[in-house]
Amino acid sequence: MSKLQLRPTLGAPKPYTFPKPNRLRVGNGTVVAIDVPGQPYVAVRLVQPAGGAAEPLDRMGVAGLTNEALEDGVRGNSSLAPALERHGAEWVSRVSWDSFVTGVDAPANRVVDATALLAEAVRTPALRPEDVLRRRDQLVERFWLEASVASTLAARSIGAQLFTGRYATPLSGGPARLQEVTPELVSEFHREAIASVAGTLIVVGDLSDVDVTELGKTVFGDAAAGPERPVTAPESAPGELPRILVLDRPGSVQSALVFAHRAPSRAEIDLPRAEGMSDVLGGMFTSRLNMELRERLGYTYGVGCRFDLRRDSGVFLISTQVEAPTTAHSITATLAEIERLQADGVTEGELDAVRESNTVGLPVTYSTARSLAAALVEMVVHDLPEDHVDRLRAGFERVTAEDLHQAAREYLRPRESVVIVAGDAEQLRGSLEETGFGPVEVRDPETLWT
Repeated sequence: MSKLQLRPTLGAPKPYTFPKPNRLRVGNGTVVAIDVPGQPYVAVRLVQPAGGAAEPLDRMGVAGLTNEALEDGVRGNSSLAPALERHGAEWVSRVSWDSFVTGVDAPANRVVDATALLAEAVRTPALRPEDVLRRRDQLVERFWLEASVASTLAARSIGAQLFTGRYATPLSGGPARLQEVTPELVSEFHREAIASVAGTLIVVGDLSDVDVTELGKTVFGDAAAGPERPVTAPESAPGELPRILVLDRPGSVQSALVFAHRAPSRAEIDLPRAEGMSDVLGGMFTSRLNMELRERLGYTYGVGCRFDLRRDSGVFLISTQVEAPTTAHSITATLAEIERLQADGVTEGELDAVRESNTVGLPVTYSTARSLAAALVEMVVHDLPEDHVDRLRAGFERVTAEDLHQAAREYLRPRESVVIVAGDAEQLRGSLEETGFGPVEVRDPETLWT
């Protein structure tokens, strides 16, 4: 009779050091490259400082629409994708509040051709009016389709509750504002903010046979250096704090909940302390909110919290979906967990979990060209040092229970929060008022972005 094998003994976690990038000045742009021997796919990303936060209020959504329209390529009518496919390459693009990112993932032996297609798409796209209008209609339709999901509806309502100015409208511009963005405005934005701005080119993969300087010349051409990016904290939205906003969804059997308040900017926050505290509260499966709302009370399948950090500001948010009759108690239970964390701090077990979850998995986290490129994009957008990942790891390794306790008192501001509830207002209003959290306002979701 054979014996059962014993479980292998776990060894000590391997130390991880983020690879040092090579930084080159090429024309008016910068190339940041990491050579990963044996990595057959190369990730190429062009980062430009034309994010949503810089948009004028009379053309909100123009960055996102332009980003979408670039996929139509130099010949229009979605011509870019098949051109890239001939080289085994894939288009990658996104717009954040602080950046306009385009790029390709391509086999190392075809990256020169794929990067040439990237350069054409960014610098000289067709931007045919019919393509722009088609993309705009698709974005508006996608907005309403996604907003039909209660959790998305609640999340997109945060900006107007916390900020005035550009942040009060969703990143996409919202359907009403987006409809006002014409093909002429897209062409103007592209000409002034994209085609004429060099930016930073990120290249990650096996670069043994790749001339990254030539890639930079291909992408930058004679474009000018990027403009200075002023950082000015946005104004707060008017209204009493704390308060509850109900987005009425008659007949809904569930409620989507979002707690949100303003937070410091990316440059102002101590990330290991802040994210470590957030992990304890709601960022891990074993977090306090998950153990309370899911495991003990059985109100939800899961709850999470995180910081959304920008160059000029930030947001801290907690989000979950619960059965409608439990909505009010979910709010008071969440507040109780915040108060307990601020009063009592964290346990040694929670501290160990924070350290492990943010350090042990780094070799896997940064095992692909895409993930390394994503880290470099963050460094470029937020002006972080090249050893940012190593500093972050070291910060989590030395963070203490008192550090996390202090972060809970410093960064959690329940009395400055807005609670957004997407659910049945008639069913919920009375119990929400009884929480005593703050005044309750009911809105028709259809009126949010008109």
